[in-house]
Amino acid sequence: MRSGPKRQKVRKDAPIWKKQKEIGAVRYPPHEADSEELAGQHRRFRVTPMGSIGEYARHIPYNSDKKSFMEKTGRSGFEVYQYTYQVPGDDTDYIVLWDYNIGLVRVTPFFKSCKFNKTTPGRVIKANPGLHEVSHSITGGALAAQGYWMPFRAAKAIAATFCYPIRYALTPVFGKDFLDICAYRREEDFTKDFKIENFKIDDQIIRSCAAEARQWR
Repeated sequence: MRSGPKRQKVRKDAPIWKKQKEIGAVRYPPHEADSEELAGQHRRFRVTPMGSIGEYARHIPYNSDKKSFMEKTGRSGFEVYQYTYQVPGDDTDYIVLWDYNIGLVRVTPFFKSCKFNKTTPGRVIKANPGLHEVSHSITGGALAAQGYWMPFRAAKAIAATFCYPIRYALTPVFGKDFLDICAYRREEDFTKDFKIENFKIDDQIIRSCAAEARQWR
């Protein structure tokens, strides 16, 4: 008896492509490609969905024994936009999530797609005094939300220190000006020669993020 085609396994952290309306204020909207050049780069990185990220809002409840997220934010979940990208030569879908209400950005996929090890985000946070207090390490609940989350301005500044090879893939979350602030790194050895000091960002950015975080509580 001939068996039917094998069903493809769906990743547990796969995005949910269901059109939904946003909940609450959209303070951090997506930045779709505004030129053919940028659209071409988004196609190169297989950004999905292209041109309609704002149609796929998603609510992710916070389900964890850790209460630090609720204590720091006064919130019981994330209201996010989502999209995926691939690095040329790597067919892994890296999922970008950010809270459009308060600007928290899940930075874990940026480090993963640039081939840093899983301890790097935590070390980066420790290397920037004050960043730990406004960042979140999510370990329970929805798998897609697990990992490190940082305030928007800090996430953008940190990403600018090492994301040069994937800079075009991150313009939907950080905006087109991210291309201008991203520090140049040689793609072939930017992980090998990188020191933790290279991830340092301006203290003023962290202080600004801390002040903003207090407003959301």
